[in-house]
Amino acid sequence: MKKIIITISLLILGIIAVTWLYFKNLTGAENSSERAFYVIPENASLVFEYKNETSFYDIFKDFGLFKDILGDKNISHLDALKKIFIDDPNIAPAFRKSDLFFALHQTEKSTANILVVAPFSRDFSLNEVDFLKALTAKYKITKDSLQKIDTYRIAFSNHANFYFMLHHHLLIGSFERSLVKTSRDLILKGKEKNHFKIDFNNPRNKNSIANLYINFSKVPELLNNFSSRKNPVETFALKAIDACATLNINYQKNAFMFSGITEANLKTKDYFNLFLAQKPGNSTLKNIVPYDAANYSFYYVSDFKKFRKGLDELFAQRQESAKLKAQLDNITKKHSINIEEELIPVIGPEFGVLQLASGDKIGIIKSNNINRLSFLMSTISSPTSDEVRHLDDSYLFYYFMGDPFNYFTRPYYAVVENHLIVANNTLALKRFLQHYTSQNFLIRTDKNLDFQQYLTNQGNIFYFIHNSNSKGIIRSFLNNSAYNSFKSNHFNWSDIYGLAIQFSADQDRFFTNLYMSKLPGQEDLLPKVDSALLDSLTQ
Repeated sequence: MKKIIITISLLILGIIAVTWLYFKNLTGAENSSERAFYVIPENASLVFEYKNETSFYDIFKDFGLFKDILGDKNISHLDALKKIFIDDPNIAPAFRKSDLFFALHQTEKSTANILVVAPFSRDFSLNEVDFLKALTAKYKITKDSLQKIDTYRIAFSNHANFYFMLHHHLLIGSFERSLVKTSRDLILKGKEKNHFKIDFNNPRNKNSIANLYINFSKVPELLNNFSSRKNPVETFALKAIDACATLNINYQKNAFMFSGITEANLKTKDYFNLFLAQKPGNSTLKNIVPYDAANYSFYYVSDFKKFRKGLDELFAQRQESAKLKAQLDNITKKHSINIEEELIPVIGPEFGVLQLASGDKIGIIKSNNINRLSFLMSTISSPTSDEVRHLDDSYLFYYFMGDPFNYFTRPYYAVVENHLIVANNTLALKRFLQHYTSQNFLIRTDKNLDFQQYLTNQGNIFYFIHNSNSKGIIRSFLNNSAYNSFKSNHFNWSDIYGLAIQFSADQDRFFTNLYMSKLPGQEDLLPKVDSALLDSLTQ
């Protein structure tokens, strides 16, 4: 009897031990992926993650967008690393079925580089010392520095050097030495921090073959690094957003298609957060975008009074309330009209700003009572022609719609069906009206039809860049060094049609779709819809 009890006890202990080891390994693997973000320096704007599995390489073996965007140099570097760490049968077990991370950082002026963070596989039995021995047995590895955490260097035949270190079952490396040093300094100073809001227990993220993480607060900083202009990202109506997105990839052969969640910093009062209090709705403004539009940012609000209240609080925080209220009081005295009480009921749920290839900006406000809105506007403006009028006072639209309309100080405007169209000069406004009359809309082109079929009409914030129509704006944005690299044969940006990102509010976060596609082949195009355009206009 005693032997039976001892045997049963040993079996139970054995089961407990196996279970503990299993979950210990499982937790270790998950923690290593989570730790990857703690060693990534804070100026990372984008992190791409994919599962190091055969299925990923099979799916994306003929996928050309990586090369088009990253350029020949970066792709050749990544290919060289793949041959050592992924394809070499002696080294590959260290990272088999692991999640690999690639963080994009600005380094020197007009330069960005990638930091690679590769957690060891949970099935890998060797420690870091043994792994290094296995690596040096086949490749020439040079010690680059002697620190508490040593760094090493692999020299490639093209004179490129890959610097790396090993820390807590992570390989951290880059072809830019300073990036590895920055990561090492974070560890040595105990300042490791995750700057991305990520739910590591989200099954959708775990099961996705690839994910994209975006720290929106760092994107303008990255873009500004390639420009010599003052406040350059405002060229594209971009502003820093205190939010992070976790997006899962959806395979499309000639496109990057991601969807997921954007977590906004709820402690921050900014324009972006105002839309969290709004329900998503149908976007219709894209239907009247002219064919020569370079980009647009459109917005949908379900409750305009609530939006205005939030905007007032934002103005108060910015200490702009007094100036704007004085402007409204001046309108009331001069025109004997309470413009705030009169305008709010007739402003519709949609508004936004588009930029033409020429660089001119056009504001659009949809009205739910265009006759009343037209009358009200006529009382506070002066005629310049039959269809165009000029506002008598400044910053009126900024007061009601906020940031996108800050550009229009004392604009010209025209009424088109149920839309109020504004611009800072009559030439841009009349050109828009001509396109409207001729129905020369971007949505009618076959390439845009192909692009739009993968986007949703429902949302609160809609942003789009048309690559070809943005050529002149991109040229004025980039400094000479960046522009020469951009147009060189190392990249293939000319094959990109456009980029769109959409945000749909869901209580305290946004559902987010990001889509970038190549120009479709003739066989992929949908039938043209009543288009009067030539292909050359959209090339």
